[in-house]
Amino acid sequence: MFLHDQAHTTNTFFDGFKIETILVALVGMVIFLIAAAVADPEVIPAGFAALVAYSPLWLPVALFVSGWKVWMHYIRYAYWFNQQMTLLHIELPPEVEKSPLAMELFLVGLWNNGSETTFLQRIWKGQFRAITTLELVSNEGRISYYIHLRKNWKNFIEARLYGQFPEAHVTEVARDYVDEVGYSPETHDLWATEYSKSDAEALPLRTYVDWELDKNPDKPEITIDPLTNLFEFMTSAGPGEYVWIQIIMKARKEDEWYGFYTGDHFVTDAKKKIKEITEEAIERAKGLTTDEAERKKVGSRGAMLLTGGEKLQVEAIERSLTKQVFDCGFRGMYIVKKGKFDLSKINNLVRLWDPFRNQKGNRLNVTRGMSIFDYPWQDPTGLRRPMIMHKMFFWYKHRSYFYVPYDQVPVCMTTEELASLWHFPNSNVKTPALERVPSRRSAPPPNLPTAPGNVPS
Repeated sequence: MFLHDQAHTTNTFFDGFKIETILVALVGMVIFLIAAAVADPEVIPAGFAALVAYSPLWLPVALFVSGWKVWMHYIRYAYWFNQQMTLLHIELPPEVEKSPLAMELFLVGLWNNGSETTFLQRIWKGQFRAITTLELVSNEGRISYYIHLRKNWKNFIEARLYGQFPEAHVTEVARDYVDEVGYSPETHDLWATEYSKSDAEALPLRTYVDWELDKNPDKPEITIDPLTNLFEFMTSAGPGEYVWIQIIMKARKEDEWYGFYTGDHFVTDAKKKIKEITEEAIERAKGLTTDEAERKKVGSRGAMLLTGGEKLQVEAIERSLTKQVFDCGFRGMYIVKKGKFDLSKINNLVRLWDPFRNQKGNRLNVTRGMSIFDYPWQDPTGLRRPMIMHKMFFWYKHRSYFYVPYDQVPVCMTTEELASLWHFPNSNVKTPALERVPSRRSAPPPNLPTAPGNVPS
């Protein structure tokens, strides 16, 4: 534990200066080898000879691990490449009379049909749980909702959406809006970033329950929706400006290492966080007395010593453990024609999720993408920025986050959190740029395909 904490502290130190820890370790190793060779010229040949002598022990393991990773990347890439995907455009109902709980129920249904595969299917065919993308898009100030999904999930998703929002209008898009923009580095500027949680993932963001949006939305006092902050930012996009938000997700089971389930850090970190909060409360209480007998008694009181804010944190974590969880990737992108770049849009993207920041809990911070460039040594040649711009656009276009072609560490989010970040705002939100069905529509046709018990991969 001590070594783990030291390693974490070291990584945090170098991350603060945007220096890759592995690069520092490599430079340190080279310096160490040079110093060792100067002190004793025989030490390097002796060490190399020992490495060769023990190669029958470590070489097969190294080759197996490397070969297994290459195999899993290959079969997963082949599986991903052969998947037929589609994009659904959703026009909001003219009047939304349901709270975000309706969207949470939709997400629960999505989680229950996660298209789980067997171990042999995972390691031989490369199958993985279905990846779905929730998108909030502003094309020149016009805000649209999209869902990107497997094509054979189309009827299932439509049935689920119409079940919760019968007056919505769902259509399959003939051409992806990403292609319609016609992005090119010669004609456009691009800035994009990804987001991750700042604390234990089981410690939730501020959700619609905290905003009391789970109450009857027809009540006049329930008029505040944190999404209005996002809408105001997105409607500010003018001609030639595009602001895109993407939540890539798949139903979570456990932590996975190339086809093998290895445990669940979501639950482990939750218990660790609760223990950390409790121990801080105990230490705080012990500091209020110098009597040794009383200090010993304090340790047995545990949760009774928590402050109101600490109790809320523990309750929020425990509530998260009762919810279905998705592995997620968060991405924000700003594309603009040359000569129209607006720096304020970048500031808004950096603080995009601040309305959901829990002052006593967690938040979503920027990570990776263009947000990494804070110091001159990060791109001394000027070549990294164009390369990352190209990659971010490619990853956005193909909704890549899990596995290949872009394998990244996911962010764990409960259905409650996701429904807070991506839901249909109630009728009190009067943002004119939101695409809504112009008038009340009749109920969906009775012969609409129903949601199957399990959708095949």
